[in-house]
Amino acid sequence: MKNHTLAILLWPIISGVFITGIVCAAEVDSFTNRHELADSRVVLNKVVNSWLAEAIITANERSLFQIGDKKGIDYCNQVRLFEALKDKLTGFIVGKLESLVTDSADLDTIRVEFDKSIYRDLEFSESPTISLTGRLAVLLRVGDVYLGADKFGHFFTEGFSYYEMYTAVDQYSALQFGDLTESTLYGELTTGVFSYADLAANLNGLRFWNSVLGLKPDPISGSAVTKPLVQCVDKKWKLMETFDWRTHVDPTWDEAINCSAFRNEIILDKVEKRIADTSHGKSCPLMTVDQKALVKKYGDLLPYIFNPDGNKVLQEPLKPKFERYWSTIMGHLKTSSIFGSGLDEKGF
Repeated sequence: MKNHTLAILLWPIISGVFITGIVCAAEVDSFTNRHELADSRVVLNKVVNSWLAEAIITANERSLFQIGDKKGIDYCNQVRLFEALKDKLTGFIVGKLESLVTDSADLDTIRVEFDKSIYRDLEFSESPTISLTGRLAVLLRVGDVYLGADKFGHFFTEGFSYYEMYTAVDQYSALQFGDLTESTLYGELTTGVFSYADLAANLNGLRFWNSVLGLKPDPISGSAVTKPLVQCVDKKWKLMETFDWRTHVDPTWDEAINCSAFRNEIILDKVEKRIADTSHGKSCPLMTVDQKALVKKYGDLLPYIFNPDGNKVLQEPLKPKFERYWSTIMGHLKTSSIFGSGLDEKGF
């Protein structure tokens, strides 16, 4: 396979993310007016399981086909299954579950206006997206974790982009891809913020999408997926497992624990001062967590998605990220086919 072939296959993933990033990049203020919230997990579990069930019905209905005078049934078509799931779970501008949470009058959330947020001092040149739109995600609680509703979009939509990259290359290329997009149109370039919590949600989204059929090993543990979410039973897709946010959400999703980085010292200083003002002199992280549990879950992937050492300036220039990311993809062609087992080295 020639180099340009893989590039063509991956271009829809890359261009789609970059285009949507311009209009939908958003941040969450996990510090201002932070107080105890009711757990939204049970409600959100019901919503997602309902959407999954509806997607399965749609995927099975789409199995009917007609070519000319010939009619038939295309049993358990994988492409149609993922199309139906994407239609129910992902979004173009704003994630569907994020919109539901934002618009809900019943869920217990914290809403922070831009002019009262930790980002209020950022100028257009420092954070064009936030300062122009004033859009901040609402904060909610899932289990014991506080997270921005924007993380649901990262989980389902960006998680699927990760899954495509994982399928085409490997999980380390997916992580590189996430690091690159968070450095550009999903974060640092447009908002001034590089969110490790976004990357954590992305990676867990990859795990979710891979668990749908379990066609590849779990991208975090490396083990085979023993209980796929969906299976073909009696020539129809059947939902085999109940979705639960508890499986995916952990403290790495909380930006008050998993500390963000910023484009430069000026942005860092402004945000840190506002965090201290609203948190009674405290800084990120607001609290410590059991890192042993996180190491057990993520293994050697944890450093790529977790920063417990406080807010900082993101030092690495962008150009080497592009070069390293592209070299990883090109290096993959030398070691395996596009649907092979992946790189000999992590390349991250």
